[in-house]
Amino acid sequence: MPGKAVGRTAAGVPWLCPNTDSLIRLADAPAGLARQSAADGSVDVGLLAFLLRFAPPAAQPELSLFCPSALSVAALPDTAAAYLAATPSGWADPESAVAKRCREFSTRANAFARALVAHTRRTSAERVAAIMWLAPLGWLAVASVDPGAAGEPLHDPASLPTPELQAELWGLDQNAIARRLANRWRLPDWIATVLGNLNLPLVAARAVAVDFDLFILAQFAALETERRGHSLGLTAGADRASLLKELKLDDATVGELWAAATAARQTETVTPSNVDPNPHKVPLVTNLLKMAGESRRRNGASLVVRLEDRLDDLHRAVAHVGGEADTRVRDAKLAALAELAAGAGHEINNPLAIISGHAQRLARTEPDPDRGATLQTIIRQTQRISGIVRDLMQFARPSQPKPHRVTAADLVNAVRDELAPFAAEKRVRLEVGTVPANAFVRCDLAQLKHALVAVVRNGIEAAGADGWTRISCHDSDEEFVTFTIEDSGPGLNAAALEHAFDPFYCGRSAGRGRGLGLPTAWQFVRQNGGDVRHEPVSGLTRFVVTVPRSITLDFLDRQSA
Repeated sequence: MPGKAVGRTAAGVPWLCPNTDSLIRLADAPAGLARQSAADGSVDVGLLAFLLRFAPPAAQPELSLFCPSALSVAALPDTAAAYLAATPSGWADPESAVAKRCREFSTRANAFARALVAHTRRTSAERVAAIMWLAPLGWLAVASVDPGAAGEPLHDPASLPTPELQAELWGLDQNAIARRLANRWRLPDWIATVLGNLNLPLVAARAVAVDFDLFILAQFAALETERRGHSLGLTAGADRASLLKELKLDDATVGELWAAATAARQTETVTPSNVDPNPHKVPLVTNLLKMAGESRRRNGASLVVRLEDRLDDLHRAVAHVGGEADTRVRDAKLAALAELAAGAGHEINNPLAIISGHAQRLARTEPDPDRGATLQTIIRQTQRISGIVRDLMQFARPSQPKPHRVTAADLVNAVRDELAPFAAEKRVRLEVGTVPANAFVRCDLAQLKHALVAVVRNGIEAAGADGWTRISCHDSDEEFVTFTIEDSGPGLNAAALEHAFDPFYCGRSAGRGRGLGLPTAWQFVRQNGGDVRHEPVSGLTRFVVTVPRSITLDFLDRQSA
């Protein structure tokens, strides 16, 4: 990134992404976040900024920044999941030199600020601690978009990272970036009027800060920390003599408070983690947050039980109208199963996300290699289950089609090209029969291709070694185009035919596929106004996929209703 552009880019980041473990705690044990003081040495600055933006504040800020009940609302994990999915940047590596420098500054400044609050009794220790953690926000924002640029002001140990040097390298200095972010993120006034203003003289600060006592304590804590060897260029314009006078302190008292704070400060110990701290590299974190939000909204109600009751009602209705055609019964059953699958998918994801979250948290601190390997196996298997659930949800709740004009030949060729390696691996001859050159359909290309691939793949697996599978097309009907998929396999017996479109039903040996191919094909074709059916033919197996030449707006409206 061009040097002078990095500052403005940093000033526009949507958020400072919290670390993986913090997001797991937000989803799994949010009340514990309220019990953790902002003065602790393990604060995740990204999570602190997120909570200050979106969590309701506590009634007594001198005791805690957030009340536990406020952290259990569904909006917090929902919002975190949305930001995580939409913004691949914004995460600063906590082990980078810049992050460590900021953490060292904030830890020391916090300890001294607590001593100042105890001595002066002028403001909330929790609030001043939060300011000390967010004071170097501009540094961390630059580190999140360009780690190399963030470290440039620190390259020369003999020179201080002054605001002038920062502006020369980044285009904006850290205070300017922090001010812009505080306003852009709409942080509470008590902190927004302090961040980025710690360099102001007191006469200007009186006109800016909504809590002047909070400002002067935060400014003096930051100034003294920088004076004692931990400079980040935050307080370049501060007047120490004016601050001492305002706080009624002298150098001797300041020295005693600093010594006491240093003695009381615990040395930070970082336990090596087996879980990547970057949540963008841990796919289940977004899923965990979404499930936490949904679980809180439903407050434990069992959606599956309600759906099973509806399915029972459906079976009673089917028994009552036993004369209905088999295809109508199948369609009704699959529609009900789709709804049941949606509920079951959510119910599976809830405990799955919790298991994954606990396993990742345990793996983070597990010293025993064997137990660590077992935990990693658990994490991998939860990710595998997550993939199965994702396929199930795709069957249960496919997206609304986005129709385009597609030629049948292009569809058939795309299916052949995708499955040719699989057919060769299975030693099955994949053939393309008659396909009219001018036949076309208006459909969602991705959905219809997915459906045809699923049916043809099913045929390849059924044909077996040295068998064949063929896909062809004809368009003799004015309204529909028909794709025919045939294979040389043994065909379907009555029991297999009855359940061919049921999710997870698989006529082959267990462990070979998920049993979602034909059900998902049926769902996608149905979404596009068509149909999938089995045609009994002697000596081979045949499935027919019928697709309309066009999808009306009325049909799409009904599908999305």
